[in-house]
Amino acid sequence: MTVSSNIRVFSTIGALVASLCVVADVEDRDWCITVTDHFEIVSDLPRDRTLELVAHLDRFRSAADALLPGEPSSPAPPLKLVAFERAQDFATVFNSRHVAGFTRPSLDQSLLASGPDLDGDHLNRNIFHEYVHFLLRSRAALNLPIWYEEGFASYLATLSVDPTGLVTVGRVPYTYLRSVLVPPGLSIADVIGERFELDPERHDLSEVYGLAWAIVRFLHHAQDQGGERYATRLGAMLAAIDNGASSSHAMESSLGLDLSMLKARLRRYYENHELPVYQFRTELRDSLSFRRDCLNAVDTRYHLADVASFHHPQLAIDLYDDILRRKPDHIDALIALSRIATGARAARLVRRAFDIDPNHPGAAIRMAEMKVFDCQAGRTPCGDALPEAIALYTRALNSDSHRVAAAYGLGIISLYVQRPVDALDYLRTAHARAPWSPQINFYLGEAYARTGVKERARMHFRKTAYWHPDESWRARANQALARLAPPD
Repeated sequence: MTVSSNIRVFSTIGALVASLCVVADVEDRDWCITVTDHFEIVSDLPRDRTLELVAHLDRFRSAADALLPGEPSSPAPPLKLVAFERAQDFATVFNSRHVAGFTRPSLDQSLLASGPDLDGDHLNRNIFHEYVHFLLRSRAALNLPIWYEEGFASYLATLSVDPTGLVTVGRVPYTYLRSVLVPPGLSIADVIGERFELDPERHDLSEVYGLAWAIVRFLHHAQDQGGERYATRLGAMLAAIDNGASSSHAMESSLGLDLSMLKARLRRYYENHELPVYQFRTELRDSLSFRRDCLNAVDTRYHLADVASFHHPQLAIDLYDDILRRKPDHIDALIALSRIATGARAARLVRRAFDIDPNHPGAAIRMAEMKVFDCQAGRTPCGDALPEAIALYTRALNSDSHRVAAAYGLGIISLYVQRPVDALDYLRTAHARAPWSPQINFYLGEAYARTGVKERARMHFRKTAYWHPDESWRARANQALARLAPPD
């Protein structure tokens, strides 16, 4: 080994030790879980600040209901919220300093994680922003372009409720917004052109979020030159985008705003120092029931690993391995680790979880997924693997917490084994929970196509073609559309 390679090894070890020390500091703080009817909050915030956050979130949920599109899915997926007291802890676990929060939707339980801004402020604002994403996904079948969804989440995060139940939304951070609206400010065309995701490698996300906020606030409050509020036609614009139109084309055709006009009107609009806010009243609950328990070392590591697995899988693997050293039969850790481990190790982890408790619905679903995966990869005969997977998914159908995920798996397998009528029943259950999901829409479109209901098949294939962030899936949906006979 050369001297230079020795230096690299010691440098790597030093960096790893430093990283583990930082993470250990996060783990060793006092983490507790607070459970209400609508969410569970895992946090290292002091007790009084956690209960204050719970109360704010409950008031926010109640007031925001009047401003959100659509109706909640029934039942909405449960929500776990992980709130970090320190911004640097969130950045360590999430492995990013670009954002202060994220939302991960799921058929079983959605995850929302947030910390304060890097200056230590605005924890509630960041949590409210992420909570809006969850509320939108739990109730709206309409797919929203990312610029509008992020702008709307930031706009609604300004919502406040005073002790009398007076709700105020739309307060304007003038200095901040004007900084992204003046030359050489961010291109409005770039922001409006974003459909699927915002890439921190291509954008200053602070500027993008600020401009998206400015556009959405303008569209919800401003009037056109004839005195009519743009908000009265926002539904038509969003429906056109959902149906495949570009944001700029939909904005021009529905609102009469081309991009140059929007840019000019935005600047004039925010020159006003006293823009009106929107106010209404909501009912306040006299009291809020909750349960609060503090977490041991294993449970703390499990919740942190759940957050880390999203963008920092190596940290998640380290945390899950630590859990399994302390508690080798921790089924949930075995299952979760199997999703980010690779190859034979993933299979061993699933098998161990299933052997510990074959009636555990999460273990049954994960074992079914592995059997389907091995069948598709040609490692096992599908004639054996698929019936076994069907039996495993069926076992999980009786679980309240895993029923929808099991139905989704059964729907896909039913298509494989040429049972499209069964697939329809199962995939409708999954679609009712996540009607915005491009992938669920693809399989539901396939089920409708095979049962001869071509117009419904087209509707669901188009959803995938317009909204899947992966270009290969969009191409797959377009190919499925081309195979269908032209409309009558």
